Amino acid sequence: MDDLDAIQASLASFTQRLDEASSDRFNELRKCSFFDPIPSEWLTPISEHAEIRTFAQGQAMTTEGEDMTSFFVILFGTATAYYRGKAVGVIHSGECIGEGVFFANETLERSATVTADNHLVVAEFKKAGLDSIKGDAKNYIDKALLTALFKKLHGANRKIEELLR
Repeated sequence: MDDLDAIQASLASFTQRLDEASSDRFNELRKCSFFDPIPSEWLTPISEHAEIRTFAQGQAMTTEGEDMTSFFVILFGTATAYYRGKAVGVIHSGECIGEGVFFANETLERSATVTADNHLVVAEFKKAGLDSIKGDAKNYIDKALLTALFKKLHGANRKIEELLR
């Protein structure tokens, strides 16, 4: 078994553990900066809605123009976002993709193709699953989504400033 096979086997084991053990899934989500605004007692019911998925290097997580029905939080690895075939950003562990789906009443299309840079492990949250969360847990997930959008807007503003120099 070479190094690549060993890495793939380790990631497969990690993914299976997260998929099967809710406490392990909770612990990995707790490490993600996206979930920082959410107290642990409210992250537990949210983590139950996570589906753990893996993507191989070069595999597309999302495709520009497809209907957006879920969002992703990267647990391990990085991915690159492409708009009209041009790389526009890198998404790191702890960051999310597609959070806008929770703020729209109509169906949105994905604005970018996002491709795994290496082996990638993500938590996928379907809109329907998180829409079923009520009360304080819903308020905290909304805060996390707004915080993520604010960080992206801040990053976009910095890029605009660089381009204007």
